[in-house]
Amino acid sequence: MGEDRKGSDGSLDDEPSPVTFSTFGQWIGTLDWGQVARHCLFALVVGVAGAAGSIVLCLVVDAADRFALSHRFVLFALPVLGVLGLLLYKALKIPAHESTDDVVRTFRENRPVSAKLAPGILAGTALTVLGGGSVGKEAGALQMGASLGELVSRPFGLRALHRESRARLNGYAAACGMASCFSALFFSPLGATMFVLELSRFDRTVVHRLPTMLVGAFIGCAIARAAGIGDVIPAVAVPEVSVELLGGCVLVGLACGVAGTAFSWGIKGAKRLLRSRVGNPYLAVFAGGALFAALVFAFRWFGYMGTGDALMGRALAGDVAGWDFAVKLLLTVVALGFGFKGGEIMPMFCIGSLLGCALGAAVGLDAPLLAAAGLAGFFSAASRCPLAAFLIGCEVFGWLAAPYLVVAVAVAFLCGADAGMYGHGAFRGIVRLKNERRS
Repeated sequence: MGEDRKGSDGSLDDEPSPVTFSTFGQWIGTLDWGQVARHCLFALVVGVAGAAGSIVLCLVVDAADRFALSHRFVLFALPVLGVLGLLLYKALKIPAHESTDDVVRTFRENRPVSAKLAPGILAGTALTVLGGGSVGKEAGALQMGASLGELVSRPFGLRALHRESRARLNGYAAACGMASCFSALFFSPLGATMFVLELSRFDRTVVHRLPTMLVGAFIGCAIARAAGIGDVIPAVAVPEVSVELLGGCVLVGLACGVAGTAFSWGIKGAKRLLRSRVGNPYLAVFAGGALFAALVFAFRWFGYMGTGDALMGRALAGDVAGWDFAVKLLLTVVALGFGFKGGEIMPMFCIGSLLGCALGAAVGLDAPLLAAAGLAGFFSAASRCPLAAFLIGCEVFGWLAAPYLVVAVAVAFLCGADAGMYGHGAFRGIVRLKNERRS
């Protein structure tokens, strides 16, 4: 809950003066203690709101997923359900093409996120999954969290903590909501907070509010864990560190770098092509639903429908076929590229684990461990958020897996193109901050 400090000319102080008792006293003296109390209370409330949003999202989307997997005929309704999702967005006055990338761009630019986005992405994701579409709910949690963060911040009248500062706080509330909701979904407060920081490209307005984000993320995680509702990723046995397994992680990282780039470029390329050639989003989503259903029925790909939780569980148990990852990747690109509402993060996890498991089986190494490495590595390459990928992997699979995860994540990040699902890599943000401090 720190604050951007300004000099006498109104510019940001890039090089803070050495801290002394005198300067610390002056810093304390400029605090607006009423705002400090409001920010602390907001951190508690946004954590509760994020947990509530995550729990509702899980209950609704998981029910839709179970229904779709047990009633294959719903695939025939997928084109119509996609159109209904867009009509809902129109009724809520949300742009038809609104995606996680757009929400991330909104809070990067310190603009407010619409409160209507929370019910929109919840219903839109549920409709897509109900029809068997290959999307996840994790990116939906990010969008819901951003929307809820903005909504619950309104009664608090949040302003800068220091009386003389005029810093805008629009992106701050959205960032706190995203961290708390995503943390509640995966029980990963450190990874969720780092993910939001990387998505913001370490924007100082967001970084300086790190304590609030952490408090909200840990509260959201604690509530969801107590309720026992979230995306529980199966654990894997972690063997002692060995050169062979580290070499396997390098191989997985190389493959994830290539596949992650193909995934993000495929979705973004399909969206650009359809906007320029088709233009009408309703026609595009209807055609995408028909194509998706045709592929699934023609090749009997019914097991690849939905969020991919079951597929990922099989991969982490070492029980998948060699090209399962490619099928899931293709179906997800079709669903998201043609404009269906839903998230891309669980499909990333699923595809990465399938790819890692397949490579582990092919080279005769520990397939479940390499599936875990693939999960983190693919997410690193496709999202361009390696620190979050590493922390989420450690919180999910245990810190003993850190040596394997860091190798897979680093190699995948370095081998992937620096333009993923959410734009350029986070390290560009770090370089930008260093350049700002030097100028």
